[in-house]
Amino acid sequence: MSQSPTGRVRGAAFWICYAVTVISAVTSITFAIIAVTESGITGAEGANALYAASRSTALLVLALVAPLFRSDAALLAIAVAMTIVQGIDSFIGAIQGDLAKTIGPAVLCIVTIVAATFLARSDRMRSVD
Repeated sequence: MSQSPTGRVRGAAFWICYAVTVISAVTSITFAIIAVTESGITGAEGANALYAASRSTALLVLALVAPLFRSDAALLAIAVAMTIVQGIDSFIGAIQGDLAKTIGPAVLCIVTIVAATFLARSDRMRSVD
């Protein structure tokens, strides 16, 4: 049984958005873990790093389980959350004057927007068919 071209586009859009969202979430948790190990778990810096790690862990778990439900809406919601996180991380990097912490999250933010838009548009194409 062969899939229609629209079905293939929709499937590709889902998995592209999934991959980009997971990469974004893994990047977020990696930097949170680095912050925890560098600052420890005590004091204000340690507490902030732990909060970032808890946020990043929740987003990563949600991103990883999204395919179990094959819900475009759920994946889009997670992608939007990661877009916001990476956008704010980019802003923080700019405030700190750190080019790498500005450009990296900005690129992830833009790529996630593109992937989520691709998925959202493929849903619309499918509903028209």
